[in-house]
Amino acid sequence: MEEYNAGNVDKVYGERPPKPDEATLKVDEDGIKEYVTPDMIIGDIITWYPDAALVLMKCGMHCITCGVSQYETLEQACGVHGLYVDDVAKVVNDYLTQTLGREDEGEKEE
Repeated sequence: MEEYNAGNVDKVYGERPPKPDEATLKVDEDGIKEYVTPDMIIGDIITWYPDAALVLMKCGMHCITCGVSQYETLEQACGVHGLYVDDVAKVVNDYLTQTLGREDEGEKEE
């Protein structure tokens, strides 16, 4: 019998999704891009957007270093921590829109 752990999580949960294409991200009425959605795996979010870890921790989600983060969605993690997933996603997306947007502007100016 094969042993499953975080090291071979792809065998358990299938192939990981690719990072969302920034050109196709939804933008809300406040101009905030939807980098992160409730159905995304915490581990994927941290891999794609490392700075999101800081924001998640400030929201009270210290599970980013937990092995469960490799297969738990943002929505599931928020449920465990008693947080509203829409609020957490909005805070993370606002931060990423501000920081990644500034990086894009810097690249255009050069």
